[in-house]
Amino acid sequence: MTRHFHLRSARQEVNIAHARHKSMLDSIRQHSLENNRDKDKFLYLMAIPIIYAAWEGYFRISCSICLKRECLVGKKVKNYKSNYAALWLQKEKFFDSFLQRLFNSMQLGKPAKKISSGKFQAVSEFAANISNWLDRPVDHLYDFDDLVMTYSNVNKEVALLNSGIIGLQTDGVDFSRIDELLSRRNDIAHGGLLNFPHETNVVDLLAYTGRLIDTFHDSVIDWLSQN
Repeated sequence: MTRHFHLRSARQEVNIAHARHKSMLDSIRQHSLENNRDKDKFLYLMAIPIIYAAWEGYFRISCSICLKRECLVGKKVKNYKSNYAALWLQKEKFFDSFLQRLFNSMQLGKPAKKISSGKFQAVSEFAANISNWLDRPVDHLYDFDDLVMTYSNVNKEVALLNSGIIGLQTDGVDFSRIDELLSRRNDIAHGGLLNFPHETNVVDLLAYTGRLIDTFHDSVIDWLSQN
């Protein structure tokens, strides 16, 4: 079986993504800080969402590149590691249907009863579908970006979840302030911010996010060198 995504192409794409999203931070630094001689606080405000966008954008692209690299043309689902297979399973209609039917048959807050005919039928159909699905190869032409689990935002929990699924070694990555960055961005996006950020806030978050992207990039490059 052959890799769907050649190593040289994967490295090239992830390096391009790294450079592009670091340049976003450079642009923010230039427009919001270096050229902001009047100390316009509105420019500080506008910097926060773009700083966060640089992180999320690089995270999504780099993770999708790793997931794409993991794919082998013709390899059956049952032969992949369980975490990788589970990402694909979540996209299957029969899986969503099974979960919905199972949920509808439950009575929340009450002890589980013996399996009903409806539950048995749902489980029986799922067993047949999963058996057939496991014996098929994944779609190597799929949009791998859609496999990255972001839940609309990339906080610390999401970053660690996706890193674990892929197998990235992230001991050297400082995720400690992602939630702070995301919170500031959400406050602006949803109208909850009452005070403009200070210049020092922007300087600090720019430096942190730059290091975050760089160190996460290093972990991706290390993973690609071994896969």
